[in-house]
Amino acid sequence: MTKMAGRKPKHFLWQIESKIAKIRLGRPERKNPLTFESYAELRDMFRDLVYADDVDAVVFLPNGGNFCSGGDVHDIIGPLVKMDMKALLAFTRMTGDFVKAMLNCGKPIIAAVDGVAVGAGAIIAMASDIR
Repeated sequence: MTKMAGRKPKHFLWQIESKIAKIRLGRPERKNPLTFESYAELRDMFRDLVYADDVDAVVFLPNGGNFCSGGDVHDIIGPLVKMDMKALLAFTRMTGDFVKAMLNCGKPIIAAVDGVAVGAGAIIAMASDIR
């Protein structure tokens, strides 16, 4: 089995207390938007949760008074309009893989939505078991 407690993600805050994993998306000054890197890191984290024996449930929490403002306008939306079809397909697959990893992680997921939750933030909430 995998231990998740020692993980130090770069793009979100991660804490485990009493076998409950708590995730707070980063950059509260921008209402916690996702980037290409944070999507990939979240996808990989949820894939690993399948094998975790030190986590029984996951809670997405707001950070700085907001949940998630969706894809970062500068880091995702801007580059997306310039991508060719192959790159757009790769991005779409990655975002879909993140949602699939959430649905298949085998742990109940709670989205404690407070404040802004649009775009990808709304998708995270919808893919969670409880909102």
